[in-house]
Amino acid sequence: MHQNATEIVPLQQSEGRQSSYAESIALPQRAGHLSWIAQTGLALTQCRTAADALSTIAARLDAAPFLLRGYVILLEDDTLRVRRAVSFGKAPALPVALSLSGGLCGTAIAQKRVVASSTSGSALMSWERTLATDAALICAPFTDDRAKGIIIAALPDGVHDDVEMRACLQAVAALAGATFNRATECEAQLLKGMRQIEQAHTERLALVGRLTAALAHEINNPLQAIANTLYLLQHRPLDDEKRQRYLAMAQQETEHVIAGVRRMLDLYRSSGQEKRPVALHRVIDQALHQTHDILNDRAINLCREWTSDDLRVLGFTGHLRYACYNLILNAIYAMPKGGRLTIRTYRQVEGATHLAVAEFADTGVPIDDADLHRLFEPDGPVRGEANGIELPLSYSVIEQHNGTLTVHRHGNEMVFRVSLPAINS
Repeated sequence: MHQNATEIVPLQQSEGRQSSYAESIALPQRAGHLSWIAQTGLALTQCRTAADALSTIAARLDAAPFLLRGYVILLEDDTLRVRRAVSFGKAPALPVALSLSGGLCGTAIAQKRVVASSTSGSALMSWERTLATDAALICAPFTDDRAKGIIIAALPDGVHDDVEMRACLQAVAALAGATFNRATECEAQLLKGMRQIEQAHTERLALVGRLTAALAHEINNPLQAIANTLYLLQHRPLDDEKRQRYLAMAQQETEHVIAGVRRMLDLYRSSGQEKRPVALHRVIDQALHQTHDILNDRAINLCREWTSDDLRVLGFTGHLRYACYNLILNAIYAMPKGGRLTIRTYRQVEGATHLAVAEFADTGVPIDDADLHRLFEPDGPVRGEANGIELPLSYSVIEQHNGTLTVHRHGNEMVFRVSLPAINS
């Protein structure tokens, strides 16, 4: 057993920072040892995960001629229980669910310094005694913002330059703490990114489901009309004037189906793009163009009260256009015998936040105040001839754009208010 070890002075804690086991590093003096530390640091720069860092540090310790065997151990955040561990130099396997409380490792962690078994005065735990067979043990704890652990190793018999060996191990422990901190942060960022991707995928699947339901609703009536028209053309004797009228009806309904499918495809394509600046007035104009014929057919008076401000938001053009289209369609279905649709836009400033606001106010079928909050639910109340999918779809799209869609009654009008974060002030 080695008998000449001297304990290193506890490291000082920097003011205003979490205590570290390696605030000041006493580097070794031998050129070979300095080269080994430099190579270890270079190898650790390539590590991106804690598992990579563990195996790399173990491999570098295994290559050190002044160490026999040992472990690199990561601890759980607030306990002394082992979270991950890797051995080097053919050290025996660690016990399952091991706690480092007590023993040499516990002493080193509690005192936040490098200690050796020959001078610490601590009784060794059973696994430490196994590791220390015919050798002295040395422990170098490390910690950083995101990682806490320890390196424990057995020194070969006959090693006399204890301060030099401890300086080597202390330097590697400092590198380990910094590497595990960086790797843990990288893993956290990766996990966050994966969760965001998973959430986006889930939202997209939910959107596809809602789009499928909306498409089914939108094309069902035209397809039924086409089927009825074809039946009459095939099974009833018709004069040329009626035949032409029925063919024109079938053609018109076919165009409605094509337009509906085109809107769905446009919406799906834009969902795979990045959000871009969108001119709110242009989006509403496009939605009005899509509903122009049915507005005229229902004799609905359209009033525009638009701000001269160039309102722009960050989003998907197809999605926002579809949300506005559904809000207009909801108003149309609520006014089967005509009425007035007023679309007004303005900028609203709340503190440092600028909002682009669009209101869709119609004189159609009212909803009781007690049921207003359920209008955006899939099984909520339905206005007039609406199929019940328009408002939930619009709500989902606006929510996806970090905006809000609300409804209130104002006199004889139902007012649907869209608020989106504006990107120009």
